[in-house]
Amino acid sequence: MSIDNKHIQNIINAKNDSSLAIFVGAGISKSSETESFKLPDWADLIKDLKTELDIQDEFDFLKIAQLYYLEFGEFIYYKKLKEYFPDYIKPSELHKLIFRINPHVIITTNWDNILERTIEENAFIYDTISSDTDLTRSSLQNKVIKMHGDFTNNNIVFKEDDYINYQLNFPLLENYLKSILSTHTVLFIGYSYNDFNLKQILKWIQKHSEVRPPMYLTTFHKNDTSKKYFENHGVTSLNIANEPKSLINFASDYSCKTYSFLDRINNQNESSVVKSESLTLDFILSKLKIFSSLEGLLLDQIQTAFSNCGFLFDEDERPILKFYQGELTGDYDQTRRNIYQNFVSILQVIDEKEKKPSARLIDIFKILSKSDIKGIVLRKEEKSPYREWYIEFSKYLGKPNSDRKEKHLNFDYSNINKSNNDVIDLLEYSFNLQQIGQLEESFQVVEEAISLCLKQRIYPLLFVAMYNRNSLLWKLKYSLGKKDIREKFSEVEEYDLKERFYNLPQELRVAIEPIYNFVDESSIISYAYRIAEDLKKTEDSKRTIESGGMVFGSEVTKYASRHNNLINFVLRNTIMVEGISAFKSINRHFVVISLHRQVQQSEVILTQTELFACIKYIELKDLKVIFNDFYNGSDKSGKFRITETEREWLVNNVFRNIVKLFLSSQEIFNKYDGYIQNTLLILSVAKHSKKQFEAIVKIIARIIAEGNNTFSIFKSINLFLGIQYNLFKSEIEPAILLEMIENLINRLITKKFNGHEYRAITTNELNNLYIYAREKEVIFDNYSMVDRLIGEIKDYNISDKIEVSQNLLLSIYDMSTERVKELIKDFILKIDTKKEKELYKRVIFKLTLAIYGLKDVDKSLKIDLDNYLSELKEKKIFSSALFMIKSQIEYLNQKDRKVLTSQLDEINKMIELHENRENLSIF
Repeated sequence: MSIDNKHIQNIINAKNDSSLAIFVGAGISKSSETESFKLPDWADLIKDLKTELDIQDEFDFLKIAQLYYLEFGEFIYYKKLKEYFPDYIKPSELHKLIFRINPHVIITTNWDNILERTIEENAFIYDTISSDTDLTRSSLQNKVIKMHGDFTNNNIVFKEDDYINYQLNFPLLENYLKSILSTHTVLFIGYSYNDFNLKQILKWIQKHSEVRPPMYLTTFHKNDTSKKYFENHGVTSLNIANEPKSLINFASDYSCKTYSFLDRINNQNESSVVKSESLTLDFILSKLKIFSSLEGLLLDQIQTAFSNCGFLFDEDERPILKFYQGELTGDYDQTRRNIYQNFVSILQVIDEKEKKPSARLIDIFKILSKSDIKGIVLRKEEKSPYREWYIEFSKYLGKPNSDRKEKHLNFDYSNINKSNNDVIDLLEYSFNLQQIGQLEESFQVVEEAISLCLKQRIYPLLFVAMYNRNSLLWKLKYSLGKKDIREKFSEVEEYDLKERFYNLPQELRVAIEPIYNFVDESSIISYAYRIAEDLKKTEDSKRTIESGGMVFGSEVTKYASRHNNLINFVLRNTIMVEGISAFKSINRHFVVISLHRQVQQSEVILTQTELFACIKYIELKDLKVIFNDFYNGSDKSGKFRITETEREWLVNNVFRNIVKLFLSSQEIFNKYDGYIQNTLLILSVAKHSKKQFEAIVKIIARIIAEGNNTFSIFKSINLFLGIQYNLFKSEIEPAILLEMIENLINRLITKKFNGHEYRAITTNELNNLYIYAREKEVIFDNYSMVDRLIGEIKDYNISDKIEVSQNLLLSIYDMSTERVKELIKDFILKIDTKKEKELYKRVIFKLTLAIYGLKDVDKSLKIDLDNYLSELKEKKIFSSALFMIKSQIEYLNQKDRKVLTSQLDEINKMIELHENRENLSIF
């Protein structure tokens, strides 16, 4: 990089950091001149004053102005000066460009009102400061400082007394200027080497500020002596004589050259970048360096950083970056496209000649790889104009370190390491603690991460950390059943991410905006909307294909790639976003889109990312709807396939780890309950090898033996067993079936259950387990276990005694040895059903005994049933128990035992009447 370009880059960096101050001299006002209107220079003004004073030998400008004031008085003094600066002077394009650069502060020694008019006519957001009073009233960050006052306030600085008394007349303004000059890069424009005001400012700066950022002066004429003089005062001269002529016409070459120079500042010096390989690489890297602290990047971040680019998606569903050349897009910028084509040319040489990339190129490849981009398009292939040739990063990058994301995909939060000096490690540690339910500890660690981010100025991760803190705080404030924790955090305030974001310098805001939008949830909601729209399109395509039509341009791999990129971004940066409903919607939509785009396939497959999203980010009720076609009797039943690699991962990593976390959790309600159910549903609709199926069943057996609060999981286990048997006739070893049944019985005996689990066991939520056992001809011979169970049940109330007998004891009755059967039969027949107040429970239990052949349909059963039906009629109500009773009677009648025929007829009439009422319509 040349010295001049380095200086220009310093100015650009200051602009981007909101630390640029531009001093505007009289030469800028002259850009407003036209053929019919000319502004006088200072020499003309002083000459005129000297003529009226009738003095010839005085050359001190300040003294001449002072003498004029003393001779003619204030009124004539101001009137005279205002004649040189009429209010009708219009701003030029040069004035507008100064504001478009958006310097933090514009300081001028001019008295005219051109800068104010520029603000008013173009709606630039700046406060104009001409006095201390103006400064105290200012509320905007950006300011125009008229350090020599103006005619509106009658406080211009011109004569000798004004300079001598400046500190007295402008005390606040002077202090403000001191702070600006001590902290900002300064660019002087519109001044010459001989400018009196410039020399006064330099003396003032030298007097008040010893150590400060760089200062630059644009010059039009070369003068080595003056250049050295200014360098001695800390000012670097930048000669603009060789700047290209601007496309905008000005009355003077100076204005044209100044405009071209400032345009380079405004456009990030991009026109110069095109000409240099080194500058091109610096430019590309400068667009990406803000992201270097992140572990994962969104494709949108890359597209926002560069503009004029897009992505292709190859068969492996990974994106390839393409810089636009001739494509017409809304962000069209030819200069920037020229830079990118120069960059592509550099890559082509490396690719064709197999050169070793420079360190800067390796850094670029590494950062782009964080978004899973695998390469950059170089050209179209000659043999196929529809395919693109690209440079692949993996050829030049070493083997990546172990990916943190992989552990998260595996639901593996073990081996937590904490490093007090590494933000990523702290965020990872906090994330893992949150995943295992240690919210208070996680909150403390994320606060450490925030402090370290601020200390090390790692702003992208700062917003991730602040978002995670807010997420944790919300959970702690509204913690279920933990009053002490709620009280402890009730007064702790969340971070206002919006306020923090807008306090950042402009360059950081631009770079961090995609991250801020994501953690502020605005982009998540927007993303969810866009994906919902895409889902509608794929649904239309699906219907078209199913009806025999054709669909073109389906962008098959685009959605899977985008989904993978989103999950990578969240997991690698450990963003605690899983509870956001919009984020869940995005994942649900992505999965459904994936299924839709495979509508013509004989088998349907989901990627690892999609399977992970199904488990972690989709509610079970929604997942059942998504997978309904694969298990519920449609032509797609059994057509869902999990690849061998994904199945190995799903069973041996995901399922095992989730169950391990569930069993070790101390929380009454934990998220692993839902993860287990989702995993079981996914596993249920796919065919497994014998070995894999046995591995799944062994994990299920562990849940049955050790789990707590497993009511809903029992239902999912039951569904898994039912689907696997119906679709694939999957077999379970008798020993494992027997072990699971004995573990259920043992939980009742040892009272290792809560109310929900008791209901699950005693209401036969695991009935498919017993069906499997009967199919495999399992023999249950554990007499002592049944004897102990009956010993427990003897003390139950009558309703519970009937329920356990009906749903558990009779479930194992058919598979038991004769000795065990006699024990069960003896106990059940001694149950005094007359003590059961609910008639329908008596009836169902007696019918169950008849079905099992333990008792005949006797008079007492008929009386109970008649009384129950009469009760329903009398109360004019309907009971769903009638469906159960009907099916029991019909089952008995199928065995050529025509019983309760009149009661069955009556039940059928009652059900028919109920269903007809259900179908009534007022239309």
